[in-house]
Amino acid sequence: MSNDDAETKSTADYREPKRWFRQHPELGTPGRLPVSPYESQEQHEVEKKYLWRRVWLMMGRVEEVEKPGQFFVTKVPPCDAEVLVVRGRDGEIRAFHNVCTHRGCPITWEEKGKVGAFKCPFHGFVFDLSGGLAAVPDEENFYDLDKSKYSLSEINMEIWNGFIFVHFDPEPRQGLREFLAETADRLDTFPFQDATHYYEYQGQIDCNWKLVLYGFLENYHTQSLHKTSISPLVVSHDNPFSHNLKISLSEKHRFMSLFGNPNYKPTDVGSIASKYGVSLMQVAIDADDLEDCVNPTKSDCWSFDINNIFPNFQLNVVNGTWYCHRFWPLSPDKMQMVTRVYFPKPKNAGERFFQEYSKVTTRDVLLEDATLGERLQSVLRSKAVEHWLLQDEEIAIQHFHHTLDKFIEHERRDRP
Repeated sequence: MSNDDAETKSTADYREPKRWFRQHPELGTPGRLPVSPYESQEQHEVEKKYLWRRVWLMMGRVEEVEKPGQFFVTKVPPCDAEVLVVRGRDGEIRAFHNVCTHRGCPITWEEKGKVGAFKCPFHGFVFDLSGGLAAVPDEENFYDLDKSKYSLSEINMEIWNGFIFVHFDPEPRQGLREFLAETADRLDTFPFQDATHYYEYQGQIDCNWKLVLYGFLENYHTQSLHKTSISPLVVSHDNPFSHNLKISLSEKHRFMSLFGNPNYKPTDVGSIASKYGVSLMQVAIDADDLEDCVNPTKSDCWSFDINNIFPNFQLNVVNGTWYCHRFWPLSPDKMQMVTRVYFPKPKNAGERFFQEYSKVTTRDVLLEDATLGERLQSVLRSKAVEHWLLQDEEIAIQHFHHTLDKFIEHERRDRP
């Protein structure tokens, strides 16, 4: 039986056990993962050196810089950098280090805005929207100043389907499209541009960044950790442990199509809210109406798809909306999580009510995941457990671990 035949068979019935690891012998012994890397200062430093400056990282959306002069700043802690993204007068979007070339001050202290030029708060150096140094106070008092040599430091930037990515390597091994590979192929036609109104949650969590990320790579925990929040949506009598409809593992990225309980009954408030929009807290009843790029099994028992893009960007799509997470390490045991939930701009009070309801239900799930991450981190150093035992539905965790180790090993060997 070919691998394609095996996958077709294994995704056809979510009740069948042990579907995934048998398709991926390259991952090694099923379900054994060492714990030590998740509390190691050495591992943190290795990732800073060999990972973060050598991959494409998502900064934001083109709609955030729709007009010339619009900008936003994204902090990238593992690269010790702030990225300034701005649309120039020529209509081009560019990314720069948010650092004045005079004395190293951030040239803007705002997270976003609209300007005609950037004026450094420290001494008043002025940079145009293309990054060029345009004006210097008391310029005649400098020695041999050539303003053309003091433009803002530009960062490699590429755009896919409205998402703005940067790469800190001056000569990336891969372009963005090649890096995204199957993920881009799958989501090329998803209408992200139709839902650009978002709500954002940011928070510092006292745990290793991968501990929280791993919680978004399996649904096995939902029946227990999320039993009072999202569990009724993705757990049923027929599927009590929320086995996935499909899991696909590529060279760097992971894809999961999640089961949805067809007998799910929302709360009274949820029933009212669901009349005005589509969110995570609903199940697709008519799969034939869905976009071609979601729900690949075309199951009537589908809730949403997870696209985990290496290393730290998760893009989840629902029929009609989408949301994303970014996981940034701050130290071996601290991280920053940024979540955005996107909708079409509300046209009336009913749609606004629906979005507020969706926002707070998402918040509750996130708080449960964050709390778990901190609880896990608090006992890791006890050494009571030296490895994790993973089951078949947790294969994406082992694949991420395998991908990270393989990537770092390759970079260490080729570009030490």
